[in-house]
Amino acid sequence: MLMINEEWKEAYGQYDIPNEIHLLHQLENELRNEGLSLSQIAFQPINLFDPYSITPPDLIPFASTGGDGIHFGFLTDFHSVSNLSEAPIVCVSPTNDPPLRYMARNIREFLNLVYSVPYAEMLETMWNYDDEKQVIGLVKEFEKYTSSNWEENRKSILTRYQQVFGTKKLEVLSYFHEVKKDRAESIHMTTLDGLGVLCAKPSIQSKQHFNFPQNRNCDESEVVKMKSFLDQSNELEKLAFVRDANYWYIVTSGYHEAVWELILELLTSLKLKDEVERVSERC
Repeated sequence: MLMINEEWKEAYGQYDIPNEIHLLHQLENELRNEGLSLSQIAFQPINLFDPYSITPPDLIPFASTGGDGIHFGFLTDFHSVSNLSEAPIVCVSPTNDPPLRYMARNIREFLNLVYSVPYAEMLETMWNYDDEKQVIGLVKEFEKYTSSNWEENRKSILTRYQQVFGTKKLEVLSYFHEVKKDRAESIHMTTLDGLGVLCAKPSIQSKQHFNFPQNRNCDESEVVKMKSFLDQSNELEKLAFVRDANYWYIVTSGYHEAVWELILELLTSLKLKDEVERVSERC
């Protein structure tokens, strides 16, 4: 078992680190000793992570592709998930539209997804596809520009990966269509980022959204409107506000600081300690 440093523990907050993550880091260490790395299949485990402003406050990143800031993480749905092994997996692609992509029901199924493509970064692209021919074309294009030596290393890494995790190949597009439909049916309130909000209290009926200004203005009068809305909101509406504001503004020090501070206050009032820590680190 790997030694876990304090900063790694802090990243996972009140959650136990899933065994799959321990195994991922262990595999990476073994491969590095042989001159290989999971980065060669664009699935680099993360030790420490500097959050992007678009990263949801309730996301715990565990791997990156190594390109364009793309990273994968456990979505805790604001601590409604009790065990990270059962948490959904989301891809954050900061420079693309949409930047947030719901990928898998849990880590086991996501590991299968990674095994189903030559290069994990392809998943972010395939998420938007609706035709299997597009998948075939993307893979062919990738293989055309892959040297025989790299191809050999990649296959060796995926073989080891399969031995460690017991993965099986999935039909990527049909899987994505299925899980996106499942997610849409399970959420109680839609949000601008596409993730939505689950509801632990089914008795909550009201689902009012705050109407954010198109010009992304957040001057003093706009913040007053936000506070007035939140004063009258239920928990579901407040969580939806957090998702929407995090998506609509650049919620970090030096940019939309008034919104950043408001979200910190709101998360604190909801006793979401881990989320407060993650948003606080964006400076």
